[in-house]
Amino acid sequence: LITREPVGVVAVVTPWNFPLTLSAWKIAPALAVGCTVVHKPADLTPLTAVRIAELALEAGIPAGVLNVLPGRGSVVGKGLGLHRAVDSLAFTGSTEVGRAYMEYAAQSNLKRVWLELGGKSPNIILPDAPDLQTAIETAAWGIFFNTGQMCTAPSRLIVHRDVADEVIAGVLAAAKTYQPGDPFDPSTKMGPLASSSRRAEVQAHVDAALKDGSKLELGGKSIDLPGVLAGGAYYEPTVFVDVAPDSSLAQNEVFGPVLAITMVKDDDEAIRVANNSDYGLAAGLWTANVSKVHRLSRQIRAGTVWVNCYEEGDLTVPFGGFKMSGNGRDKSRHAMEKYTELKTTYVKL
Repeated sequence: LITREPVGVVAVVTPWNFPLTLSAWKIAPALAVGCTVVHKPADLTPLTAVRIAELALEAGIPAGVLNVLPGRGSVVGKGLGLHRAVDSLAFTGSTEVGRAYMEYAAQSNLKRVWLELGGKSPNIILPDAPDLQTAIETAAWGIFFNTGQMCTAPSRLIVHRDVADEVIAGVLAAAKTYQPGDPFDPSTKMGPLASSSRRAEVQAHVDAALKDGSKLELGGKSIDLPGVLAGGAYYEPTVFVDVAPDSSLAQNEVFGPVLAITMVKDDDEAIRVANNSDYGLAAGLWTANVSKVHRLSRQIRAGTVWVNCYEEGDLTVPFGGFKMSGNGRDKSRHAMEKYTELKTTYVKL
């Protein structure tokens, strides 16, 4: 017999940028296959997880099956990583912290560690894009949505030189419409960063890009807004052009509203630049040529490739990354498999 059994106790550690969605992606499949869960939410957003636990009790899930343990990562997160009663740990967050969880597993019981980590996603626009204006608008939306605080944000825009002038002009025009404002105002297109420390980190990346010689075309500094918004971690939509593929801005995840634009001469160079990264979470590709779609999407080293669109999704398809963007997959039946153990049983009758 070949069977799958629940792995046991699963620790789920989630970030602050999409606290409800990312928690559900991990908690639901773990519970569905029969595991118990200890959930440590980000210290900035613990109440979402507490409410999930309350709803779980109301729905009839027995006490002790889904547990929420708020606290600092350096204390609670590390404790879960080292705890020998934890059989598996699923984490979404930075690559640096993901490394730490693998070390904790090695120092304790070699628990399974599933990681969905950072990204520096390339978005390639070729001259034969079916709708260049849509590609431009999507490029701007992708990097400024959620103030750039998204692991799949298309933070590297790779543009063929034949359409570079039009694309850059269009992106700059679109970027100017994402001026920071009150997140409770329906007309606001971009709110603040998550914290003042997060804003300081974004500024440090921008300063490093300027030292590297990247050309700042728009933004590049924080904004102080009046009234009740005073003190918020607001930052301008920021666009750099002529960004070298090996520069700090092209290589490091900023996790903010900062776009790096690099121009290329042909498809092959576009793929080389796209794959010139330690990350491999997602990518975008804009072309109307079906042959190119198949050839180039295979060559891109990323867990998800969006063609002539970006950020499309469905719970029935897996999500996760290559390289230092992590291992394993969330969503789909593949997410359920990682919370189980395979067992082979021989029976002699």
